[in-house]
Amino acid sequence: MQTIEIAPGLRLTETLYDVAQAGVATHAPDLALTWKQFIAPMSWWLVPDGSGQLSKAELTLTEDHGRTVKINVWHAPDIRSADGRPTPHSHPWPFESRILVGGYTEDRYVLDGGQVCAEKSREHVQGTANVIGREVYHEVTALHTAPGATVTLMLCGRGERGAWGHLDPATGAVAPPQRDRRFPELLRALNPHR
Repeated sequence: MQTIEIAPGLRLTETLYDVAQAGVATHAPDLALTWKQFIAPMSWWLVPDGSGQLSKAELTLTEDHGRTVKINVWHAPDIRSADGRPTPHSHPWPFESRILVGGYTEDRYVLDGGQVCAEKSREHVQGTANVIGREVYHEVTALHTAPGATVTLMLCGRGERGAWGHLDPATGAVAPPQRDRRFPELLRALNPHR
């Protein structure tokens, strides 16, 4: 089995390619994923978590106002705060995350009449779909497999650029995402290939 290191921390294999290609063929059949595209360093963004460590690698297959399709190779939970406290976020589009291999645990939060309703430890396993509307705030809190072995296909609907948000579960306060002044530096550090 061929293994290619795309960037420090991101090793891609033929097996991961086969999983991603089959997922695209099944759930986004109008798109194609080639081996050349899959192993091209410029195709991938490595995304840091709140502490600057690699959370996931993203390959965007298509992105426009009406639709975005991404492959994610997960390396760690998606914890956005540096101190580990819950900082669930919303997305600017509704989406369906197809779990192609592996799985993860997610905490979800919604506001209902000013009250925060939490659903903790929701499991998403291989072969299932995690459907999230714009009103849902969430965090991936644990991976079910070794780093790099959970792969998802995100099928995102029509979005509103910049319409992200963060929820404080303790108070119910919603705020637009605060630009972490360290994020550009952390992103550059993880992406020397770009």
